[in-house]
Amino acid sequence: MRSLVIEDEPQIGAYLSRLLREIHSIVDVVGSIVDAQQALKNFKYDLAIVDRMLPDGDALAIVTALSQLPERPAIIMLTAKDTKEDVIDGLNSGADDYLGKPFEPQEFIARVRAVLRRPRLLVPQMLSFGNVELHLGSNEAVVANNKILLRRREALILGALLMRRDRVVTRAALIEEIYGFDDEIESNTLEAQVSRLRKKLAELGGDVEIRSMRGIGYILRMARPR
Repeated sequence: MRSLVIEDEPQIGAYLSRLLREIHSIVDVVGSIVDAQQALKNFKYDLAIVDRMLPDGDALAIVTALSQLPERPAIIMLTAKDTKEDVIDGLNSGADDYLGKPFEPQEFIARVRAVLRRPRLLVPQMLSFGNVELHLGSNEAVVANNKILLRRREALILGALLMRRDRVVTRAALIEEIYGFDDEIESNTLEAQVSRLRKKLAELGGDVEIRSMRGIGYILRMARPR
């Protein structure tokens, strides 16, 4: 799951990012309408958290634009403008929920989970291939009936490969899916994470394998008989 936080206060943006990462989310944080529009040109989002008043204008316009996307994200407005009229304006613009500042983190997470449970936004809770299962949201995998808690990036890599099993996933596509655009990525970071994941699958008796396609990316396939 990829989330976009549109919030011009850096500390609040960083805090929201930490909360969202707890529910298996890649998070991009921007501080203006212009930056949000640019992000939307480059990525598809499952969730948008939108502050109302931004340096370059009222974010109701971006909420309306988000709500009209063919594959629209869930939208929560999170703002100090929380009068009855403000809430009505936000919901009429296309927001799925409206939460005033200050807010309780537990309530924020609960509201995020609620909007993501709506039928048009449902995502699978478990992905599987061969004897490998990945339980989304917990980073827990089951490999040949052995439970293991993966590192967050490992779970994201496995999820991306499971959703495209038997298909080549380019290195660039994988990086785009598992890292936010503010993350610093060293040249061999992805390779090291794939290598650790591949080793764990093999050690636990997985009957699938991650094959490297030199110069292109990776593919998840059933393992060759030994």
